[in-house]
Amino acid sequence: MSSYKVKSDTSAQLMYITDTGEYKIIVDAGDVTYVFDVPAGSTLYQLTDYQMSMTEVTDEATDRKKLGIYETDNKTFLSGFLNDDTLVSVGIDVGQLTPAIANDAKDILSGFFTAQDTIKELYGAKNQLWEDDEFLGQIAILTQQLDGDMDAAVSYFQGTEAYGDILRRLEVSEAELAAEEFLKIDYEGFQNIKAGNLLFIKELVVASGGEIPAQAQDYLADMLTKGLMTEREIKQNISGATDEYSPFKDMMDEGLLNVLSGKDVTLTSKGIEDVQALLNKYLPSHLHGTIDAAAEAGKIRNDPNYQDTLIDKLKKQRFAMYGMYDENISWDMIVASKKQSAKNILGVELKEDDPLLDTIIRMNDTSKEQSLLREEGLTRGYQKVTNDLQNAMMSTFGGGVVSSQSYVEGQ
Repeated sequence: MSSYKVKSDTSAQLMYITDTGEYKIIVDAGDVTYVFDVPAGSTLYQLTDYQMSMTEVTDEATDRKKLGIYETDNKTFLSGFLNDDTLVSVGIDVGQLTPAIANDAKDILSGFFTAQDTIKELYGAKNQLWEDDEFLGQIAILTQQLDGDMDAAVSYFQGTEAYGDILRRLEVSEAELAAEEFLKIDYEGFQNIKAGNLLFIKELVVASGGEIPAQAQDYLADMLTKGLMTEREIKQNISGATDEYSPFKDMMDEGLLNVLSGKDVTLTSKGIEDVQALLNKYLPSHLHGTIDAAAEAGKIRNDPNYQDTLIDKLKKQRFAMYGMYDENISWDMIVASKKQSAKNILGVELKEDDPLLDTIIRMNDTSKEQSLLREEGLTRGYQKVTNDLQNAMMSTFGGGVVSSQSYVEGQ
């Protein structure tokens, strides 16, 4: 306990700034200490009930030490903290509030805390901001400065840097505060908005190609409605929950992870068919096993531009084994062309896994390909090849004998 009393009906003490020679009135309000300016030149004896000794030789500095008045330098004061409390400075002195205030602390403190109590009574149920001592103190200060207009005080303070500092300290956004207030004053309206948000989230889940439990969807709808998540964050969390290859998998909301814990989640396979189509177009089937289609689909889901990267990768892989064709010629065009050439001679369509097809593809020489196809057609006993040989022999009747070797070689 201090051995002096500030002239006030509220528990208060003095602080002395050594390098500026100023007194401040301070009031401890829990985690916040309010700091009130006093008129310039105010003395210890004007601000407290302590009277200078008439019998002892003393001075104000000696009396400050005697009374245990807290002293600090201006740098420490401006740091904004006092014994781990946040300092909230009332940037006005007693003479600025109203002409009726005398040169002591009583009226300024009384008016300040009366305003603060009024604020709590009127707005305390709105949201957590209105339960914060620092915020309440600032609004009480401004309300007095603005002739009791609390709405004007709030509007003004919301445009200050100090307001942003409070929001950051509370780790809350204006959207969250608005949603919290809305929930308290219009529960039915809040639920209607949440229902719309839930529908939006269901559509996002369907679009993802995966599935998450109804409890998780409700949780996300609640977070969105309360302003605790943005639409972008909702999409990222759904991606993280349903996509094994999502870049947001390790960045998911902790609350959502708790809701999902132990419950069934269906991971998306969206895009795998599209990747398979690219493999069919650009890469021989016997090389498909070198590509993880699920992983490649995951990369495309999370970066649409990656599809071009994959196509380039497939082209290069094919070119490395079939360099006799330009890199930009797709594999399906090469196969289709050689299949048609083979069918024209054999009368049947070769399957893609037929070694004969791979052989003529690698030849890339029409004359040699046709000779090989005729030879293999005779060996396999394909009817068209046999008929073509017989027709060739009949057409030369009387003009010599056509050997099978000559037919094979196209002579």
